Parts: sequence; structure tokens; C-alpha cells
Amino acid sequence: MESAGSSEKPKSRGLEILYRGLVWAFVGALYAAMFLPVFEVTNNVLTLWVAPILATVAATAGGAMVYSSSQLAIQVALFGNIGVFGYLVISGVVVSPLGPTVVGAAIGAVIGGVYGLIVKKSKIYQADAKLMAAVLAGGAVSVIGVVWVFVAPYQLVWLVALLAPVSGMAYLKLTDIFVPRYHGLLPPFVDGALAGVLIGGFIGFGLWLMAGVALDEVVPGWLAAFNRLTGVLPGAIAAASATTFILGMLKAAFKLDWGDPYE
Repeated sequence: MESAGSSEKPKSRGLEILYRGLVWAFVGALYAAMFLPVFEVTNNVLTLWVAPILATVAATAGGAMVYSSSQLAIQVALFGNIGVFGYLVISGVVVSPLGPTVVGAAIGAVIGGVYGLIVKKSKIYQADAKLMAAVLAGGAVSVIGVVWVFVAPYQLVWLVALLAPVSGMAYLKLTDIFVPRYHGLLPPFVDGALAGVLIGGFIGFGLWLMAGVALDEVVPGWLAAFNRLTGVLPGAIAAASATTFILGMLKAAFKLDWGDPYE
């Protein structure tokens, strides 16, 4: 009996380590999927060094809002997809991501605000503090990206693979400071609207990409940005998932106090 119990413990421990690694791998994939579109759009209209700053802040903040409430993220994704798709159908060829992004953000704001009012047990009330922590963490970590794009501007896959785990650790450390102090700054419906705006905005932009933006009617600058994005995005998602998977397994294996992205 004693030997059976001792064999069960390592087995469950191994599964826990694997599970934590998979959770962090999802975090990395989400980070890459948010970082690169913002990077390409910013790089297409502004100077190069601004792109990694805005992309790092946006990806960290967007992930933080998803972590604030996975249920809200699912609802915004559902209604956002329907609303933005309808907008794209009615509008025809949309050459700029601004319209779909604004529509998605507006839908997200409404869904998030209602969610914050109705769902009393959600952690969405922490969204204000988590957003503050995410913006600060993303801004600090973006220094790495600024240096990187001047040294190796065409190696974005490895940049995202580095920034995803570093941003995650910085964000979680800062939530220990900001959440206890500032989680009650805004009412829940405003917290929900904040989360919904970011999630819905990303959904709107993503649908713009998937709606056939690479058409002859698209201005050449956006077409080039779209081609760069689609070329690097699969590899970046895979690389960021791999580095965050390793990070999550190390955290679980050595019981490191880095926090958890879903707590």
C-alpha cells in the first residue's frame, strides 16, 4: 500500500508540471497573436522604434484583460465576431483596419460593461489594477524590443519568443503590487468595459486580416504589412509557445513564486 501511494504522487506531480506548462504555452501563443499585428500596423505608419513599445504594451495589456475573465473573453469573442463580420459584409472591401477594430472595441465595451454589472463573482473588478500593471510591465520590457529591432530588425520570431515569457513574469510580479492597492478604483461595469474594449479591438483587427485584406484594392503599404505578418506569425506563435511552456514547467517543477496567469 505504501509503495502504491508513493508511486501515485510523482505521477500527479508530473501531470501538474505538464498542465502548468500547457497553460503558459497558451499564454505565449496569445501574446504572439496580439504582439505581431500591432507591431506591423505601427511599423507601417510610424517610425520603427515605436512599434515594439506599442506592441509589447498592447500584447501584455490584452493578455491581462483575457486573464481578468475568461468568460467575458468568450462572450466578447462570440458577439464581436458576429458584429464585425456583419460590418465587413455591409462595408464591402475594407482597406484599413480602423473600422473593424473600432466596431469590435465598441461591441466589447457594451458586452464588458453589462458583464461587469451582472456577474458579481467575476474577478473583472480587478481589471483596472491589472491594466495598470500590464501597461507598466509592457513599457519596461519593451526596452528589449527597441534595442532588438535596431540590431536584428528581421528576427521578429525570436524577439517574440523572448518577450512573451519576460513580459509574463514582469506582469505577474507587478500584479502583486497593484491588485491589492488599486483594484477598487473603478466600478465593475467600467472594468468590464475596459477589458471588452481591448479584447474586442483585437478581434476586429483579426477579422479584418482574415476577411481577404490581401486584395488588389488594398493600398500597397497595407498589403506589404499583411504579407509580412502572415509570413512570420505561425513561427512566432510556435516559438513563444515553446519558451513559455518551458517557463511554466520550470515554475511548477521548482515551485517558483511567479504567480499564475489565471489566478
